[in-house]
Amino acid sequence: MIERLLNPWIRDLIPYSSARSEFSAPADILLDANESWEGGNSGINRYPDPLALKLRKKMEEVLSLPLSMTAIGNGSDEIIDMLIRMFCIPGKDSILIERPTYGTYSVFAHTSGVDVINVMLTPSLDLDADAMLETIERKKPKIVFICTPNNPTGRVYPLSVIRAIAEANSGITAIDEAYCDFADGFESAVSLINSNPRVVVLRTLSKAYGVAGARLGILVSDPDVQRVFMKAKPPYNVSSLSQEAGYKALCEAEKVRERVRETKERRTAFSSYLASLPFVEEVFPSQANFVLIRVQNAKALYDYLVSRSIIVRNRSSEPMLDNTIRITIGSEEEMQALKEALDEWK
Repeated sequence: MIERLLNPWIRDLIPYSSARSEFSAPADILLDANESWEGGNSGINRYPDPLALKLRKKMEEVLSLPLSMTAIGNGSDEIIDMLIRMFCIPGKDSILIERPTYGTYSVFAHTSGVDVINVMLTPSLDLDADAMLETIERKKPKIVFICTPNNPTGRVYPLSVIRAIAEANSGITAIDEAYCDFADGFESAVSLINSNPRVVVLRTLSKAYGVAGARLGILVSDPDVQRVFMKAKPPYNVSSLSQEAGYKALCEAEKVRERVRETKERRTAFSSYLASLPFVEEVFPSQANFVLIRVQNAKALYDYLVSRSIIVRNRSSEPMLDNTIRITIGSEEEMQALKEALDEWK
């Protein structure tokens, strides 16, 4: 089933065979990869594990993601780019996305010469399932990208709706769950993969696990898709330092859960505070680690906060999001400083 969806040059690709992929057992003397025999920091004179096995085994233990179904990308961005290059023929195929949503789906499609089909959210910023299904039937996209909780709206879409879209879509349905740790009672699309191998899920260690600088995206997929991704990705796409940072973060899972709990409590309290401000016209419900608000003059408010050395995100350039500001939930001290600034805004 997956083979017929792959680009033929990807399907028939003979992968690069790196020194570390040919031999991975413990050894005393490594003279196979043309590395320096000495490095400034322990271990980094050697190439990283191309399979990221230590990190992925820890993910299996902590996140309950089977080893045979996972791969690590240099951030979720690399995974998005790779999926488009794996499945979409330039100048012929298309992807379908909700709008507004995370912007890199479109960027990577365009850099690969792949058309982008936009389906607008409903006026309440929910997924327009009927429009998605109708567009899938009419346009036959090769990949449908759905972000839930969505960025920048913070909205979660029901798993039943995602299942219906994935079943109707004859191509790949990619569900980006980067913010799922912050959602109450979240139902992951990982549960759909066994019955529908055309579903892939994107996760990340950037948000809840706090290692955004390490760039650790996670692909969760049917083993057939995972094997093709492993074959097509750059051999050393994730550094040893990044793999170790991810492993250490996963070792602190209890600390992460406590940080997520605090973030969600702070999100609720801050949303209530925002609703009391006279210049805030709407506080959109959020299940992510940020809050989206509509104000009277987003540019003026953004510029004012910059003058106070507080950086938020003006999302007014996005369709349906005129005069909106996205605010990440920070530490208690950071949120208090923001409140003081907002209290003084006239």
